Amino acid sequence: MAVKHLIQVLMGKSFTNWMKFTHRWLGFITGLVIIVNLVPAAIFVFEKEISDWYYAKIMLVEPKTAAPLPLSALQQKVQQSLKPEEAITHINIKKEPNRAYLFGVYQENEEGGLSYFAESKVNKEVCINPYTGEILGARDLRTDWLKICEALHRRMLLHYSFEGHWVTAYMTLIIIFSLLTGLVLWYPRSKAAVKQRFTFKRNASTPRRVYDLHNVGGFYFLIPVLFLSITGLMWSFNWWADGMFRILGSSKQDMEPNYTVWQVDTTTTNSLLPLDKIALHSISKRDSWISLVVSLPYAPITEKSQYYAFLRFNDGSLWEESDQYIYNNAGLLKKELRHEDKSRGIKWDDSNYAFHTGSIYGMPTKLLFFFATLFCISLPITGFMIWYKRNYGKKKKTKNRRIKK
Repeated sequence: MAVKHLIQVLMGKSFTNWMKFTHRWLGFITGLVIIVNLVPAAIFVFEKEISDWYYAKIMLVEPKTAAPLPLSALQQKVQQSLKPEEAITHINIKKEPNRAYLFGVYQENEEGGLSYFAESKVNKEVCINPYTGEILGARDLRTDWLKICEALHRRMLLHYSFEGHWVTAYMTLIIIFSLLTGLVLWYPRSKAAVKQRFTFKRNASTPRRVYDLHNVGGFYFLIPVLFLSITGLMWSFNWWADGMFRILGSSKQDMEPNYTVWQVDTTTTNSLLPLDKIALHSISKRDSWISLVVSLPYAPITEKSQYYAFLRFNDGSLWEESDQYIYNNAGLLKKELRHEDKSRGIKWDDSNYAFHTGSIYGMPTKLLFFFATLFCISLPITGFMIWYKRNYGKKKKTKNRRIKK
């Protein structure tokens, strides 16, 4: 009885009117920002598929039965094609035999600026055929339209020093609050209203279809949109991320990577160059490896220089699986962090990008989050249409009828 009384109080007229007011004005204030921010996000869900199609000539190669050329030889060819002041910062290798190797080149713009385009002087990926050593072309990430979509979603195309990501962060918090207030308004007050809340009316008028899309669709897309918001806020607020990690049972101490330290055997002789050692050693760790990214040390390379390798693989768990390796300047393993040794919080943190973009379980989750994002874009539009119809549509019809009379 106490719970029922509480619900009746919460569903009282004054409380409902306050929720309507809050829900409406949050939509008015953030509606345009939501549309501008989420349209590129919906496109970026299929970033891999679009890139493979749009850059097929430089990112895809004809598979060969022969083994790829040594990574150090490919690095040398790419470096020779660059300007003297440009240097390779990382290398991205895919296991798929029809993939070009990607050599990243990044140079920060120290002068700074206001927009995303002023963040770097150089930011590109050079694509090379791993079998022939032919340089296929380069992808300029500063002006690449897919990366612009990503930057527009993440920080509204502002320079990272201007904290543009806060626009997205606070907008996401407002989306969560709007969803919760919308759920309260959606809650059926009578048995007769239950069917209306769960089903779309057939052969309905356009205003009713708009209402059902906003109201009924909002219920069915509530969980996916909430999940997108929760994962997005993991990069925005430390208090939010810490709370999520605690829910997962991971303390701050558990979030510290527990590397296994190896005693480097400096007496071992090997004719391979450091980069070749790193590549061969890393991919030998997992038969199910998918990709390898090697981060190169800044020149000049000294005894303290280190290489960082990130190996993605798929052993069938529900996480985005990866190992991390740290090598010395000679290409010998110093530390490693295996996926099995990570806490649940670190596993979530490593998987958060795949969770947020929908790539975690392939095309099914991509399609789910794509339509969830499209629906979220539609909410301020349908909400405005409902408000306009209720406040001006009836008045206009009444006025026209009076004129006819």
